[in-house]
Order: sequence, then C-alpha cells, then structure tokens
Amino acid sequence: MFGFVHESMRQLVVRRYGDELWKEVLKRAGLENIKENMNHYYQDSDTYQLIDSVAALTKISREQVWEMYGAFLIEYTMEIGWEELLRNMSPNIKGFLDNLDSLHYFIDHVVYKANLRGPSFRCEENTDGSIILHYITSRPGLYPIVKGVLNEVARRVFNIEISLAITGRTQRSVQMATGERIEEHVIFLIKTIHSKGGSRSGSNTSMVSNTVINLTDKTLQMTASEFSFALPYHLVFDEHCRLIQFGRELMNHIPKELLKVGTPIMRIFEINRPHIPFDFDNICNFINAVFVLQVKASPSNMRRKRESMENIGGDKNNGTFTHEQHLKLKGQMLLLSDQKSLIYICSPYVTSISELMEYDMRLTAIPLHDATRDLILLNQQRLADIEVHLQLDENNEQLEKVTKELEFERTKTESVLMSILPPTIANHLINNEHIEAREFEHATVMFSDVPNFHSILSHSHPKDVVQMLNDLFHRFDRLVAMHKVYKVETVCDSYMTVGGIPDQVNEHAERICHVAIGMLWEARLVSEPVGENPVQIRIGINTGPIIAGVVTMKMPRYCLFGETVCLASCLEMNGIPGKIQCSEKSYKYAMQTGRFDFKCRGRVNIKGRGTMETYFLYRSLNKSVWEIIGRERDISKNSIDGYEELENGVYYSEQQATVIHPAGSDNSKSCTVS
Repeated sequence: MFGFVHESMRQLVVRRYGDELWKEVLKRAGLENIKENMNHYYQDSDTYQLIDSVAALTKISREQVWEMYGAFLIEYTMEIGWEELLRNMSPNIKGFLDNLDSLHYFIDHVVYKANLRGPSFRCEENTDGSIILHYITSRPGLYPIVKGVLNEVARRVFNIEISLAITGRTQRSVQMATGERIEEHVIFLIKTIHSKGGSRSGSNTSMVSNTVINLTDKTLQMTASEFSFALPYHLVFDEHCRLIQFGRELMNHIPKELLKVGTPIMRIFEINRPHIPFDFDNICNFINAVFVLQVKASPSNMRRKRESMENIGGDKNNGTFTHEQHLKLKGQMLLLSDQKSLIYICSPYVTSISELMEYDMRLTAIPLHDATRDLILLNQQRLADIEVHLQLDENNEQLEKVTKELEFERTKTESVLMSILPPTIANHLINNEHIEAREFEHATVMFSDVPNFHSILSHSHPKDVVQMLNDLFHRFDRLVAMHKVYKVETVCDSYMTVGGIPDQVNEHAERICHVAIGMLWEARLVSEPVGENPVQIRIGINTGPIIAGVVTMKMPRYCLFGETVCLASCLEMNGIPGKIQCSEKSYKYAMQTGRFDFKCRGRVNIKGRGTMETYFLYRSLNKSVWEIIGRERDISKNSIDGYEELENGVYYSEQQATVIHPAGSDNSKSCTVS
C-alpha cells in the first residue's frame, strides 16, 4: 500500500497512544529499520502486519483498528490541506459517494503518480431516501475503513448523523490480465438518522435535481463532422457495445480496419479502470466512475505485425515485434436519451510532455477547450519542482550521511588524541587553541625496561616478542590510568611515565612509586617467549624541574625535556632487574606525602654525571600490593599485603643490591640527554 497509509496510521497511533507505542508497533511488525517515506509503496503484507501490531498492542480487533483509521483519515486529510476539496465535492452525501472513484483516481494517478489499485464505489438511491452503496475492492477485509470514512464525512462535511448496515458481503475469484485475484463486494445500507442545524443535505439526502431543460429546437445545430472536430476523442456505441461514432483524432491511434462503424468496441479498447468486464450493463452500473480505456493495437503496431507475417521464412530479424505505448483515454460515460447508447467523452490520459511524446503526439493534438492542456503544462512545472525536491532530499540524505561519517571520524580522531596526549592538552588541540610549552618546577619521571630484552629478541620469534610486549604494556597502561599519571611514550621495551604533568599535584612522586610497585608485580604475570620465565623489569625514578610541550601538529606528541628526564633514564639503565631505583629527590618527595620502605643503595656512578646517592623502593606502608594493582587477594594463597610474594619473585641476592655497577657493564646503557 501507499506510504501515506503508514504515515497517517503513525499520526493516529502517536496522537492517541503516544510515540513509545508506535515504536513498539514498528518493532513488533518488523519495520523498525525501514525508513518511513510517504511516497514509498509498501507491500500489502507489511501494512497488514502493521495493523495487526496496532490491534495486539491496543487490545482491540483488526476491524476496529481499520474503522478507527477510516475516521481519522478524514480528520488528517482535512488537516493537511484537503478540507476545501472535501467540502466542495458535492452538496449531499450521495454526490460525494458518486465522486469517490474520481477522487481516488485523481489522488493515485495525478497527485502521487502511484498507479495503485484503488476500490470502486457505486450508489443506488431508494425511494425512501436511503442509499445502497456497493463497495468493490481487490483487498478483502478493508470494508471497516469505509464505515469510519462515511460516518466522519457525514458528521464533519454534511453535518448529519447516519446509520450504516452491511446487507451483503461476498468474495469471488476474478481473472485479470495480470493473473487471478480475489475481489470482495460489500453492500452498505446508508440511512440519515438526524440532520443537525445547518445541514447541507436538506430533507432529502440525495437532493437530486429533476429539472427538465426545454430546448426550443431539438435539432443539433452542428454536423457530425463538426461534432467530431469539437470532441476529437469521443466514442458512441450501442447496447451491444458496437461502435457508432468516433472523434477524428482516434484515426491517428487506431488501425483503420478496426475504426469502423459496427466494430465491437472490445476489439479496439480494453477497460483499465474501473475493473469491470466491458459490457453495456456493467458500464451503466458504474456510470459515475472515471473510465480509462486503452487502445489494444496502434496503426504502426498493426503494420509491423503484417510485415512480420509477410516475412515468415525470410530474415527473422525483420519480423521482430516492437512493443510501444498504446493510447490511453480518460473520461466519462453518459447514457443517451434513447437509453440504448453510450457516449464516452474523454481526453488522452497524459499528464506530462514526456508522456505526450510516448504516444507520438504534440500539444496541438489536445483541443484548446480541454483542461488536459493546462494539466500537462502545470504538471510539467510540478515535475520539475518534484525533481528539485527529490534532489534536495537526496542531497540532505547524503549530507546526513557525510555528517555522521565526519562525526564518527571526529570521535575517532579525538579518541586517538586522548590516547596519545593528556586529556587537558588534547582538549586544547580539539578546540584549535594554541599550546605553549611550559616549565614545571616539580614533576616525577619514571622509566622501565626489560634488561635481557636483546637476549629474548635473538632467541624468539618476532610475533611472540610483540605479543609479550603487548601483554606487558597493556597491564602497565591499566596501572597508569588507575593512579592518574601520564604515559609519555613506549620505545621498544622502554616505558616512560610522568606524574604531576600537565595536571599538577603534590603527591606526584607518591603516585609514581605506587605505579612502579604495581609494574613489578604485573611484569611477573607475563612470561618470556622462550623458557616461560616471568618477565623481569628494572625501573628508574627521578624528580625535578621539567619542560613539557606539544611537538608537531601533524602527528602531535607531548614531549618532556630537561636534566630530570635524562637522569631518570640513566637510573633505569643503571638499575638492577626486579628493583625500583630512585634518586634522592624522588625519595624525599615521596616521603613528604606518603609512607614507603626505602633502602639506600649507596653511591652509583652515572655516566657523564659522576656518582650520586640512590635508593631502592621496596614497599608502600600505606597501601598493599592488592590496592595498588586493583586486584582481589586470594585469601588461601596470598599474604595480607602481598609484598612477601613481590620480594620472593626477585632472582638476586640482597648483597647484589648494594653493588655499584659501573657505567659500561652488562646492565648499563648510554643515556642520551634531551
């Protein structure tokens, strides 16, 4: 069904039951992922599923939903600009019903260009003023819509109350050109119950005028040729549906051998609308309907067919039958005074220049008095407007898509910036703010590495080495985030962290010391690729003034500069596996805000800087290992604070801790000063 049905049903449900129920309806019907479009044609099964969902969730029957929809349909169409048309279709309800077919046809084929299979309506007036309405549709089960529509039209448009009774309902199988289909015929009896003040229908529901027009001269003051010129597309046929008279323009679209007086009209035309057999009685029954007839064969079509027959046995390509558009006529059937003839007053059914050209016609083929001329010209402008609107809609959809993609890319970019830069610095970059380099008077820097990394590298598969480092650094990243310090960078097996930059805090040394203890523990949980031994790391920590800033904008990095950084790196290089070596400044700053167990290592020779006193960090007296690493303790296996396990995992003697390793030994590397 047409998308307008879905949209008007959405309006009904949202207004009466709320937006949340409509979402539930779509979800239940399996239509939540389908984009709503008034100009889209939905499968009937989708619409029926939608109605069943509304019925189930509102706990009313399907028939009640359709009747409620029919009443709301009038209310909604009047809201969106059709009120004036509905009020001026007819002065009475019978006239309204007589014109429903033409209204359906106009909306389907002219307004929305949908070419849908609409219902047919036929009225009969009884002597008591009641009306018998015949409703014929190819969609069984929709008759409650008619009840809702008629009750609402009577109340809103004609200011009357009516009663509706179904006196008959039958279904039959009809063979059409497109195949067999089920057709439902429902008969309604309509009676006026009460006419309110100001009723437009008066005392008689139908208000049929019986005035007879008296002509002084019964002779038609024009010849048959002049009549054929004035109405160039008309047809007159008798009660046996044989051609009596026709307009001159039809000779350009119908073969001459068919366009003769006495030819059965069924040989020339087929009825496209209404969907009835082509016979005199059926046409009289639907005399108020819009009739669309289509020519069965054009002159050029017949000519090619004859040529094809003549060329049998010759070149088969010469006999190829080419399909072309056959003329469609749209108009009205009128019963003539002899009650035995019908005249079909019509015009070519064309609404645009392109359709006109499909029939090999020009605008001059349409009489000047025919409104089809104006319709073609107006519709041409309308089609241009529609094309612009469609292009705008397409551009809007594309713009929305690009906007979403840009938003996604922006989010990814911001996420990357947040991962490589401190959040405060990243936010400045995102807001296009200039970032000046800053000097921080006090900050604590930590370096860690795997001392036997080169040995591991030479005896392991590269993939295993990368996997080991990923596991190790992933654990370190968790600790860094947990203790709110900043990871500056990782280079090969080296991991650099800083506390107190760019967000200054007094306990920067304390935080770094806690991270260092956690890193020692987490490293034990990672195995070397060869030998499956736990990974051992060494750590160096130093505190002092630092210069920090963003370097390059294309691939920004937050870099640290100064002697403090270089000395921290040297402390790590001159450290001992499984130990945390701190400078004297770091020791003092850590003890100002926290409580730790430090032991003096003695004076250590630092290449290029002479000797300096350093300290080994063993434990925090304020926090257990479990608090530092953010993991639960296994009561059956682990000690209360975890430091016993941490110390037992170190594979060197206590005496080694006091050894001063000269520069250039196996555990030393040169230190580059930034």
